[in-house]
Parts: sequence; C-alpha cells; structure tokens
Amino acid sequence: MLKLKRFAGLWLTLVITTLAPAHAFAASIVQLTPSIKASFDETAGTADSSTKSKLANLYSELAMLQTQLDSREERIRVLHYKNEQMLTVIRQQIREIDTNVVSSLEAQTKSSQERYQPLFDQYSSLTRRISIAKNLKDKNLNAVLKAQGDAMKVLVQLARQDIRDKQAKSKAAKETRSLKIAAARKTLSNIESSQTGIKSEKSVVTALNKRLSADWTSFKSSIRKQNPVTASQSLSSLISIFRQIAASEQKIEELEQRVSSVIEKTRVQIGA
Repeated sequence: MLKLKRFAGLWLTLVITTLAPAHAFAASIVQLTPSIKASFDETAGTADSSTKSKLANLYSELAMLQTQLDSREERIRVLHYKNEQMLTVIRQQIREIDTNVVSSLEAQTKSSQERYQPLFDQYSSLTRRISIAKNLKDKNLNAVLKAQGDAMKVLVQLARQDIRDKQAKSKAAKETRSLKIAAARKTLSNIESSQTGIKSEKSVVTALNKRLSADWTSFKSSIRKQNPVTASQSLSSLISIFRQIAASEQKIEELEQRVSSVIEKTRVQIGA
C-alpha cells in the first residue's frame, strides 16, 4: 500500500507538470490581444453608428464566451487528469483485493504441510514395517506395530483433515477474491460509455477548431483592411462556433464528472 501511495504521489507530480502546456485549442487560436483590440477599434471607428454598436456588442460577447470557455476547459483539464490518476490507483487497488487474506491462508496451509510432513514420513515408514512384519509371522511384533499404526493413523487423519480445511479456506478466499475483482471491474467498466462520449465530443471540438482558425484569420484580415462589414460577419461566425464548442465541452465536463462518480462508486465498493 505504501508503494501504491508513493506511485500515486509521483503520478500527481507528473500530472501537475503536464497541466500547464496543455492549453485549450480555442484559446490558443483566438487571442484578443491589445493590438487586436486596437485594430478592431480603428475598424469600428470607420463604421456608421449602428454597425459600430453592433461590432462592439459582438466583440464583447466573443470576449465573454472566450472567458467562459477558458474556465470550462481548465476545469475539464483538471478533472480529466484527476480521473486518469484515480483510474491508475483504483485499478491497482482492484488487483490487490484480498491479496493479504489469500497470501496468509496459503502461508498457513504451507506451514501446516511442512509441520505435519515428519508425521506423514513416520507413518509411511511404520506402514512399511508393518507390511514386512506380516511376512515374518511374529504375532507379538505384529500386534505392537499394529497398535502403533492405529494410534498414528488417527493423528495422520487429523493432520490431513487440518490441511484439507486450510486448503478449502484458501480456495474459498481465492474464489471470493475473484468474484470481488470481477464485480469491481464490472462497476468500473461503466466509465466506457462516458469515455466513448468524450472521444466523440472531442472530435466535434477538433473539427470546430479548424473552422474557428479559418474565421479568426478572416477576422484579422478584415480589421487589418478596416472592413467593418466583413469584421461583423467574422465575429458572428466566431461567436456561433464558440457556442458550439461550449456545448460540446459542457457535455465533456459532464461526462468527466460521470467518470469521477463511477470511480468513486468503485472505490467505495472495494472498501479502498
């Protein structure tokens, strides 16, 4: 267990160092820098009052959506890597279910077998002597050996029964362990549908990011050329894509939360 804790700590360290560079695509594509804002303001300044107001509202909405998206993407990153960490831990814990119980019972069985072996050897030796003595037709010797054999036979039977009992306990513990592991893995397998959903939504986001990149390039070109009409169209398109990305990432966040719930349910189930 101590090794497992150390492993979890090392994994967490790796996770923390990984989080920083893994920035969201949308945020890296669309960067509302001071220079972009300055160019936008110059472009808006060339428009009539109605278009200027519309442009300002669109720009403000885009900035708000980006902030919201950044926040959600950060939550998703943290949640995803936490789930990855906990999955590694819980899978190891499942493999270790009742290992101490089974190992202890196996050790007890082996110890009993070793402890009783001299008795079994003596009994085997005695039975051979009894067999030889029968051929000698010495009634007194046969009687003595038979009495010894009968007494030792009881001890041997008790010893063998003790070993069988321990073997039965060990076998039952192994079967119980196997059932517990199977049940835990079945519970944990409920994450698969969520993971499939996450993969699907990520594909959607990837496709949307490609469109976002094209529209962002168009927007920068429009403000460089001080074309308020094209700028307005580009902003509207960017906002539409941001909303679609937000919808997919909301689903991703919810699915990651479901994964967390399944992991926690499994942890409680195995008593970890």
